[in-house]
Amino acid sequence: MSRKILQHRMFVWQPWVLLAPSLLTLMALVLVPFIQTLHLAFSHDPHGFVPAQTGATLENFWIMMGDSSWWRSVRTTVIFALGSVVVETVLGVGFAVILQKLNTVIRGIVLAVMLLPWAVPGVVAARLWSWMLNEQYGVINAVLLESGLIKHGVAWTAGPNGMLATMIVVDIWQATPFMTLLALAGLQTVPTDALEAALMDGATHWQCFRYVTMPLIWPMLTVAALFRLLDALRMFDLSSVLYGVDMNGMTLSVFIHTQIVQLGAPGYGAAAALATLGVITLTVVLFWRCITLPQRREPF
Repeated sequence: MSRKILQHRMFVWQPWVLLAPSLLTLMALVLVPFIQTLHLAFSHDPHGFVPAQTGATLENFWIMMGDSSWWRSVRTTVIFALGSVVVETVLGVGFAVILQKLNTVIRGIVLAVMLLPWAVPGVVAARLWSWMLNEQYGVINAVLLESGLIKHGVAWTAGPNGMLATMIVVDIWQATPFMTLLALAGLQTVPTDALEAALMDGATHWQCFRYVTMPLIWPMLTVAALFRLLDALRMFDLSSVLYGVDMNGMTLSVFIHTQIVQLGAPGYGAAAALATLGVITLTVVLFWRCITLPQRREPF
């Protein structure tokens, strides 16, 4: 018996040998660009006009700390990510509750229609909404003018606040179906026995939802919201297509791309990329602490 136990505890190396080529390839794809980014970030190349010099320097980071465009892109990215994810999660749960009350056939048809925005590529969605929101020929202004709600075309994307609100609305339109699908899957796992027992004890439907359903699906919602937040923090296509290199609507990803490609400052862009990792990490950690707070305290 002891020999069998020892044999089971022996290290099995054959699977690792088979996985080694794939693991080494993945490590190379991650480590090589990261090391190159570190080299460029700590090289003397703040504006791309001088060649990178030997020796480490923090000049790129010092310049970035005083760059108002960088801080504006941080503000835009964080507000966009948090605002869109919170609204998408709330709407997703609401739509999922409505869909759950429908019969299977109607639910499948409605869900298939709702998932169409999620299937649209981000670049296409951004271009579509830019046409719809156009001040001169946009369909939204045309409908509002015909209905008498406005007297002249509205420049929806005028100013930083309008640009940010437009990106949030477009992302909500596109990603809410995804959150609805995940929330619906979570609602399907809630045992009906628990809900029926709560109703028999005199609880209202709202109390059943708040004290029974939400605590059961909350772990799944937190994970879904976390993945959506990571996706929103690295958003590139909406900002790039809608506003190009306009600093008022620029996210961190577009800021890095602009510095490296448009302005020819690879060192400064690499420093911004490393700082972006820090911003994303800090935002995700704080967001995770906030959404897991109900689990650490008394549930809801």
